[in-house]
Amino acid sequence: MENKVYIAEITTILPHLFASSEVVEILYPKEIDSGRPHRFARRSVGAVGITYRPTILSREAFPERALATPEYHPLEWGKRAVRELLQSEKITKDEVGFLSIAYNIRCDKDVLPSLSSKIACASGLKLDYPPQEMAYLGCAAGLFSLESSVKYCREHNKAAITFLFDQCSWIANPTYDVDDPEFKENLKTTLLFADGAAGILVIPESMRDKFDLPLMEVDEIITDFVSGGSLSMHEGKLVLEDNLKDTVPDIVYEKIIKPLGVNPQNIDEWSLHQGGMPILMRFMEPEILGLNEEQISRSKSIFEKYGNFSSPSVMFVLETWFKDASRQLKDEKIRGCAISFGAGYFMGGMTYHWSKK
Repeated sequence: MENKVYIAEITTILPHLFASSEVVEILYPKEIDSGRPHRFARRSVGAVGITYRPTILSREAFPERALATPEYHPLEWGKRAVRELLQSEKITKDEVGFLSIAYNIRCDKDVLPSLSSKIACASGLKLDYPPQEMAYLGCAAGLFSLESSVKYCREHNKAAITFLFDQCSWIANPTYDVDDPEFKENLKTTLLFADGAAGILVIPESMRDKFDLPLMEVDEIITDFVSGGSLSMHEGKLVLEDNLKDTVPDIVYEKIIKPLGVNPQNIDEWSLHQGGMPILMRFMEPEILGLNEEQISRSKSIFEKYGNFSSPSVMFVLETWFKDASRQLKDEKIRGCAISFGAGYFMGGMTYHWSKK
């Protein structure tokens, strides 16, 4: 019989928050081309509707790439995530047997040894299974990585950690020629993507009694892939095609939502990847999920505040449920669903219910 598996802790990490208007001043200076790109960017900020731009970049150094502080290095973020997940000391480092990390864009080029092995070593984790590193699975990477941790905990009597991050601003490469056919798409992606990280502590049933508050018990987690190229990189620049909103939600419905057997009537908590407002709104359509304004409100709120974090995006929404003020009242009748998707197209979904001690 397989272990029951629980999400025992979630933590998120943010770099400095710039107002979106500040980002325009940094990335699209008024001095370039008589201020034409600057004016376009200022109008686009209002249309995109994002309040802050979390970024690791040094404002003073741009357009040169430099970290605003060494604390934003991926290794430092990884160490911090592990430290915060284990700070209650309910689970010790020796009880963590697996580490899975995922990302798409990182600021450092020192790829050997792997970042996952560096984090494990620097954090003092004594893993009994090789650390896993998933790169370039788009905005769905977080659920692919979490799936690995859940599988490990179902088969072993030890805890697992999933660490997810993206540093999208590191490849910010604005196009300043407003007549360039890709100018508007480049502008959209430059303003859309943010930097951030998330850590998740996953535990098997044998460790459940160490936690007093209700935990998220994972019911099912699935991932899939369908070939598609509406989100891609072209000559080092992110390009987000307009038809993304018209294709991806339908694919996600067929490949993730239907196989999960998700019935919107039975789901109380929704954590949807906030890839962009037009995509998010499509989940309100009856043929996709038919959700209402309240059901997408947390995903919408995170998007309007920070934009798209890429691989850790859906975990920022999931964390709001995990740290909800009414958490102590939650029981097995309260069910949730998390869905993410992105370039490739990679996609994933998870269902859970709350479990009391």
